[in-house]
Amino acid sequence: MSASQTLGGPSRCGRVLGPSLDKIIKNAAWRKHSHVVSSCKSTLEKLDTLSDTGLSDPKSTLLGISSSDADFVLKPILLALDSKYAKVAEPALECTFKLFSLGIVRGEIDSNKSNPILYKIVESVCKVGGIGEEPVELAVLRVLLTAVRCPCVLIRGDCLLLVVKTCYNVYLGSLSGTIQACAKSVLAQIMLIVFTRAEEDSMDVSIKAVSVNELLEFTDKNLNEGSSLYNCQNFVSEVMNASEGVPDLKLSQPITVHDLRNGESKLSKGEQNEEVEEEEMKEGAESGSAVVSSEIREDGFHVFKNLCKLSMKFSSQENPDDQILLRGKTLSLELLKVIMDKGGPIWGTNERQVILY
Repeated sequence: MSASQTLGGPSRCGRVLGPSLDKIIKNAAWRKHSHVVSSCKSTLEKLDTLSDTGLSDPKSTLLGISSSDADFVLKPILLALDSKYAKVAEPALECTFKLFSLGIVRGEIDSNKSNPILYKIVESVCKVGGIGEEPVELAVLRVLLTAVRCPCVLIRGDCLLLVVKTCYNVYLGSLSGTIQACAKSVLAQIMLIVFTRAEEDSMDVSIKAVSVNELLEFTDKNLNEGSSLYNCQNFVSEVMNASEGVPDLKLSQPITVHDLRNGESKLSKGEQNEEVEEEEMKEGAESGSAVVSSEIREDGFHVFKNLCKLSMKFSSQENPDDQILLRGKTLSLELLKVIMDKGGPIWGTNERQVILY
């Protein structure tokens, strides 16, 4: 067996991490990134000693790896992303994409308190887009869409809003028409994922890839030139299809969900009553998924609410013709239209949603 096949040890996680860590070591500037190189080497040594555990650790963020080892083996990926150096960040982004698309990453990612290492990785992915290089921007969009699409991960709350904000910034800040088209398509796809799950009140739903041609038909005709449309459609379809390879893993690992502490809940009184009725109908093992479902719909509402706020922003007196603000407002309205066109009866009849309309 060749060295590349054994790099990272026998575990499934190690087979993904190993080649990426090796590439980070080779691409790093030894003096400037000595801490990154050291962490990668230590992790490679650790991975050689690890094999997939027979029973999954429900507290672990990585499939087949114990919770005590998971944070350690993910640390070099976080350090590589934080380096803000494209040659080091790119293999880390590729590795993160594979971890999400293969269903190796598990759990809920909400805030720095709920799942520190995974939140920090997503946060670092969002920040590394600021390098401004096109390959890095595309890789960031790819990772963020994969993370939201992953059936084994629930990205919600502050983390979900951070993902949406980052895609907005890439769309508004990139000088490349292809990158702008991809960012807009990724945002539309994220909306479909979030609101399809909210409509079904479930993580386990079938989601189609957006039609880039329809999305760019009117306001972004200038982006619909040459092979940009074709490349953008392939980009989105590739990411969506990548996560389809783990259907047997969907929700097989318990998703860490915040308990409703001290009887407090973010849900309205009517929604709480609905949850009580559902719990009366279902046995104890399913009661946990009811909490997950309520949070899925709550996130959909908050995303919708933030899009409405962005669409109503006014320019300042100092800069009344702010073109970036105008483009942002237009994008928000287009995404709201995507939600309303694709949304089901829940989003047309829910009292909280109707008020926002």
